[in-house]
Amino acid sequence: MRKMKFVLAAAAAVIGLSGVAMSAAQDDPYIWLEEFTSPRVNQWIAAHNAPTFAELEADPRYKTFYDQALAIAEAKDRNPTGRFLGGKIYNFWQDADHVRGIWRRTSAESYASTAPVWETVLDLDALSSAEKANWVWKGADCARPAERRCLVRLSDGGEDAVTVREYDIVAKAFVAGGFTLPKGKQNASWVSENELLVSREWSPGLLTKSGYAYVVKSLKRGQPLGAAREVYRGTADDVAASGAVLRDGQGRTLQMLVRATDFFHNETFVLTPRGPRRLVMPEKAALVDMIDGRVII
Repeated sequence: MRKMKFVLAAAAAVIGLSGVAMSAAQDDPYIWLEEFTSPRVNQWIAAHNAPTFAELEADPRYKTFYDQALAIAEAKDRNPTGRFLGGKIYNFWQDADHVRGIWRRTSAESYASTAPVWETVLDLDALSSAEKANWVWKGADCARPAERRCLVRLSDGGEDAVTVREYDIVAKAFVAGGFTLPKGKQNASWVSENELLVSREWSPGLLTKSGYAYVVKSLKRGQPLGAAREVYRGTADDVAASGAVLRDGQGRTLQMLVRATDFFHNETFVLTPRGPRRLVMPEKAALVDMIDGRVII
């Protein structure tokens, strides 16, 4: 497996430059580190990493620890964690032959055997090569109840910002003309197979001071991003705001909105035909699922 160099240097606090007051920008001599893709920042990181790597690699235990960790990460006999989708069990897998990883599936019977037979659904190494990108898997959310169309989240190099693309797991291909959300720090949830709740940077600088989205919109299939309808707006002083949809086994749905006022407190809303309605519940509690028409908090 390709040797991965983790950024060990401590950089400035991650605050979106667009949300930083001018006075803070003038007072902070390291604000330029926000431009994490610039050559200057990469040189700064390399310069600070060099003595750290030298110190670690000089330790006589380093090679043993590194080899052991690499062997665990590349082991082909690891237990694959499964997830039910459309009647099959799906798993995302990485090893020495699949550095970026493969999204794969098998039957329940095969999964329970000692040697499951897997079918590759999406190969990130092949996709990265074809698209000349460094795609890192950030998960997939599939539209219920069919669970055929999925929103696949791909990060270029592992950063927080992701590109969201609609993928057909039966055809094993991206959907032509399907939902596509360009790169950004964003969240998207299925309302139905033809509608999403999306929070993202809808216009340049429309982010919180923490660098996350705070405007949630409804996006219909076939609509350009500019035609999406706003359903909720937090404030730039929040951490973030996003939408989600709970669905039970009988097909009941509950559209909800979460406004993170800080990293520990949330305001939770239900999206009704008359607009968002805030739920009276502790701000350190969260709605996590719905069963038989009743929500779990």
